[in-house]
Amino acid sequence: MIMNPGMLLFGLIDSGVAFFLVYYMIKARFGGNQKAIARILAAILGTLVFTVYFAVIVWFNTATYSVTQEVKMVVYLAPFVLSALMTALVLLSQPPKEKEEKPEEPDSEGEEEDTASDTEKAPLS
Repeated sequence: MIMNPGMLLFGLIDSGVAFFLVYYMIKARFGGNQKAIARILAAILGTLVFTVYFAVIVWFNTATYSVTQEVKMVVYLAPFVLSALMTALVLLSQPPKEKEEKPEEPDSEGEEEDTASDTEKAPLS
């Protein structure tokens, strides 16, 4: 079994993307950084996904696999597509930023009287 070095590197990168996708999703689901069980469970499941995914990619590059080219492409591109979709979902689900509106300061009463007296002095034609 001879595997192309470029395909081996792609398999490592693709499996790494799958690992981080599973790691962060599991960690967020079970409590984030505050809970140790969330981090432990995420690391275990992420490592399991990495190992299985890398093994599938290596198996696809042997002479004895029996799947079509389309199935291979779906498996190869799945982590990248899912990561892009999850990134879009996170960006779209953020609450809108509140604009900092400074309350308008009312003019002092003295200025209002001055402007009123100016308009009285100059009659409209």
